[in-house]
Amino acid sequence: MKKGLSIIILLLFLFPTMASAHTKLVSSNPSNGQVITEPIKQITLEFEEALEQLGTIKLFKAGTATAVTNVSIKGNKLIADLPNGLENGDYKVEWKVVSEDGHPVTGQIPFKVQLKQVETKTTTENKTTDKAVKDQTPTKEEQKEATPKKERSKYLIPLIAIGLFGIALMVGGVVLWNRR
Repeated sequence: MKKGLSIIILLLFLFPTMASAHTKLVSSNPSNGQVITEPIKQITLEFEEALEQLGTIKLFKAGTATAVTNVSIKGNKLIADLPNGLENGDYKVEWKVVSEDGHPVTGQIPFKVQLKQVETKTTTENKTTDKAVKDQTPTKEEQKEATPKKERSKYLIPLIAIGLFGIALMVGGVVLWNRR
């Protein structure tokens, strides 16, 4: 009986520490759902903890990979250079890092590039440019759809840990019940 109780107590202390061991993304440039109106030359992701030198960043525009260079990790930051200015459109950054405790963590950050159009001297061309910019401005509904559901990934690991703990408690209870 003491052995079964010891295992249950060990599981109580083991699972909460496992659930909180993963590093989390603190901030990013560009941020989630951001509309970029000025050219950017670099993607920067900042995490809660220091990272191993195993991080990757991939950039996609409409499902097609776009080149990034000089991917590096400096402490708790994952940084990648963009070789050329980004064109207008929808983009997605996919990242993967390994925290110092060895746990891999992945994520995605959608954003939109909407650089200002070059103004021309004739008024008809200006009106066309203004209309094109207005047509590209996302509505609030489009911005909501572009935001990924972080809530699922945020609570997935603790829920799995709680589920495994519940199963372990049930198995421990059955073992203790059968020993009587």
